[in-house]
Amino acid sequence: MNASLASKPAEYGFDGGTGRTAVDKAMVVLAALITSEVALSLTQLSQRTCLAKATVHRILAVLQSHGMIVRTRDKYSAGVMVQSCRNSEDGIFASLQQNSTPYLVDLHQMTGHTASVSVLIGDSVQHVNQIFGHRTPRLPSMASAGKCFPATAIDQVLQAYQVGHSTRCLSAAATDELSEIRRIGLAQVDDAARKVTSVAVPLMGVQHPAALALAGHFGQVDVISAARALRRTAFDFSRALMAYRAAMNNPIQRSVSHG
Repeated sequence: MNASLASKPAEYGFDGGTGRTAVDKAMVVLAALITSEVALSLTQLSQRTCLAKATVHRILAVLQSHGMIVRTRDKYSAGVMVQSCRNSEDGIFASLQQNSTPYLVDLHQMTGHTASVSVLIGDSVQHVNQIFGHRTPRLPSMASAGKCFPATAIDQVLQAYQVGHSTRCLSAAATDELSEIRRIGLAQVDDAARKVTSVAVPLMGVQHPAALALAGHFGQVDVISAARALRRTAFDFSRALMAYRAAMNNPIQRSVSHG
């Protein structure tokens, strides 16, 4: 297993790195807290975000002064202002991140391509988790979903399975293509600009449109094999998500899982 696959920042889709603005770094730290099931220490946040402890400490002070986070002894967690948003989504990001990594690791090891799970919240595509190699494509943590026909396989699957989505701005051909994606449960796109091929399938057991995807460089993706691996993994992952939701809705099992 390579270093990026084993690292927490890669696992969570965060990459603090260099060349980021102060706002970028603050958003990375805040996202790490929002998506964590437990309070995190300064050291843990530094490890998850790939940011220096001094940088994280300054960011935490600012976020705390604005009521975005709370500090309990040496641990930090998201504040009420952002927790209410997270709770309203039924912990979707936390549950997807908590449960997706083993499935994404399997997909990456089977295919050698970037494996990801994404969800559509309003007009925002959230790339919740991804596993990638040293030379495979990487996804941003968030992207805006186009109001007309989407350009990536992930976006197409999410839009195809979005309940109540308006197709007024779409051509008849685009509407037919989304219908075909729903019929076969698969989207495949060759992005000429980025020289990337992506293949995506819907993920069930989530309250919002969700997609499981593989992305690789042009000429390196066997679409048939990728589709087979994605469908098999999506089936297993969907069953696990539904079991997880059922357990969380059961007071006795929930107390055991958190005990």
